[in-house]
Amino acid sequence: MLAALAFLPLASALSLPLQLPLPIPQNEQKLETPIPPGSMERKLIPPQVDAFIRAQQVYWNSSGLSIAVVRRKPGKEWEFEFGSYGQARADGTPVSPDTMFAIASDSKVFTAAGVGLLIKNETLAAERGRPLRWDTKVAEILGDEWVLMDKDMERGATLQDLLSHRTGLPRHDYSGFSRTGGVSEMISKLQYLRPSASLREKYQYNNLMYEALSYLPEKLLNQSFESYIAQHIFAPLGMNSSTYSVGEAERRFLPDGTNQLAHGFHWSMRDWLANQTGILTPSEYFQRPGEERIWAGAGGIISSARDLSVWVATLLNQGRHPFTNRTVIPAEIVEHVALGASVSLEKAEFPETSPKVYGCGQNRFSYRGHEIIEHGGSNPGFKTIVTRLPYDQIGLVVLTNDDDGVRVMEPVKFRIIDELLGFGGNPTNWAERYLKSVADGIRRNQDVTPRPSPASIPSTPFSQMAGVFVHETYGAFQPCFISVERMVNTRCQSILDVPVVRQILNASDNVPTFVVPFQRMLASYIRLAHFDGNLFNASMIWTTTSAAPTATSGDDVIVGLDRRYVAEWVPGDDVKEKDGWAFKGDFWGKEGDVRDLEGAGRASAEVWFGRAA
Repeated sequence: MLAALAFLPLASALSLPLQLPLPIPQNEQKLETPIPPGSMERKLIPPQVDAFIRAQQVYWNSSGLSIAVVRRKPGKEWEFEFGSYGQARADGTPVSPDTMFAIASDSKVFTAAGVGLLIKNETLAAERGRPLRWDTKVAEILGDEWVLMDKDMERGATLQDLLSHRTGLPRHDYSGFSRTGGVSEMISKLQYLRPSASLREKYQYNNLMYEALSYLPEKLLNQSFESYIAQHIFAPLGMNSSTYSVGEAERRFLPDGTNQLAHGFHWSMRDWLANQTGILTPSEYFQRPGEERIWAGAGGIISSARDLSVWVATLLNQGRHPFTNRTVIPAEIVEHVALGASVSLEKAEFPETSPKVYGCGQNRFSYRGHEIIEHGGSNPGFKTIVTRLPYDQIGLVVLTNDDDGVRVMEPVKFRIIDELLGFGGNPTNWAERYLKSVADGIRRNQDVTPRPSPASIPSTPFSQMAGVFVHETYGAFQPCFISVERMVNTRCQSILDVPVVRQILNASDNVPTFVVPFQRMLASYIRLAHFDGNLFNASMIWTTTSAAPTATSGDDVIVGLDRRYVAEWVPGDDVKEKDGWAFKGDFWGKEGDVRDLEGAGRASAEVWFGRAA
């Protein structure tokens, strides 16, 4: 039942045809993309691959792409090559190897390496009277600050468990926001998050655990995490463009006077259920200066293809700088963080690939008989992948400022790998696979349960479902009821007057709706549209300021109209339980096939917002 409700429509199911582009050409030789002058000299991104990349960008109307490829053949020096495609910023500034992108979760391996460096720190071990180990209990380090809902998880979780996503906690990403108490305060709120599995039962990706790991340098060395990574990794490797600071990135300029930081591009107002493809819109960076510390360990690095080419070469070189051969990260750390500790994919997705294991901030699998170690990243407006083939001594970095860039990034990555492995005459058609993936995703979005006609009214009048509701970790929200006739109470009129809210409502069907201001790292508003009885469609909508040169206040970026969950209104019993909202339908972001919560009402809530006293 809940699985179906997770994709309830706002009105009735639609049966409109999919508005997809024409199929991608099967024969790369027929692509009419011109080969730029000088590209014939390229070794790592040869002309036929360059033409493929340009054709993919045109096909998907993608914004920008920055690529670094490194290779070392036995007995030879390192080879470095860069590819720059499309635009970095709204004003048409082109992408270059020095353009800065949010690398998102590709930051995690830096966090993992930082933990390894703490483990190798002999001075720290002497001060503690015992060394840190990968299997050191987190409770031993954080003490009373480490409190979880599941006590076995609280007592048993180790550094390795946090690094390998096997604590039993699902993502709970919507609980993330900048807190006055920083990461320490975030850790103190973990105790109110419901787990979806037991300790080490299942791989479940969790950004909060990497945020918790970023607290270790502060706790153990009285040094900020950001300065610790800069001191021990960025500086020794000469990664001078890499930073965790949004303000610093926004102040960086290239020699020609252009801003070094890319804009993110989003398909604003897209809703596949309504067959709306949206408008490609640039935006400023998704976080503002001062908000980034809470996200640093999980996905906070801003970097460039040039910097990351040195990073991936260092990993291939067992932690030694590729030019100086100086050890920056001990080889045993590089080895350990790449070893599989969790099974992140139990079954191969394609004939050429294998199942995947996850180490510390990295997946490991094989492709056409060659081992790959990699991780991807996804922040609003940015998609990234950092890949290496250790036995072939090949490294690859692909960065894009297209919020839908995976459909370009992954085919490009594999096309380059095929070429370098000698499969260029018979490359796997990843472009076709990702086209099918997009089409399947649209169909799933449109394959929904129709809203009953007529729909039954809730057990409580709509007006009485408003008020202040609180979850100890997610914080408070205050729903504003907006009737079909756009009638609101006085308190909510100021919300309705916000241009972006009017856009959200104009894109909604004519059903009773609540709008909830919910300023979080990955959300700005929750739209609760009535479905039937006490059930509502919950859309998590993220908005930000458009960076288009001609943008006005009504041109804000709006993402997430089709990101739907289930919210159930639960009346109180006037004796023991207060009323509130039960969010479910994978609102908590579990990973894999783990148990759903049973029952109804509060007992079935992945996240429960109860009425404030």
